Amino acid sequence: MKEIFLLLGAVALPALAAAQTSVAGSAITVPSVLYRSVFADTPTGVETQSVDWKAANSAVGQFGKGHADILKWEAGQAGRMHEAPMPAHVPASGPAKP
Repeated sequence: MKEIFLLLGAVALPALAAAQTSVAGSAITVPSVLYRSVFADTPTGVETQSVDWKAANSAVGQFGKGHADILKWEAGQAGRMHEAPMPAHVPASGPAKP
């Protein structure tokens, strides 16, 4: 039984190899792929204007103690801000009934 399978394999192997090489020939032309970068339409930067780095550095330098000074500054700014009060929320079903 083993001899039959070996004989069939020996006969079929060259036939399979010939079928593989005859399918793809040099007469077939493949069109070239056009390359387009995905970054072609992306913006070059997020900043719209340039800032003097020395002025920016000195503005950051005013907070000598770091985050603690920033929190104090933000607390002082909160008192200066005058925003309109938020309107009361009315659900889509209408005002609540007593």
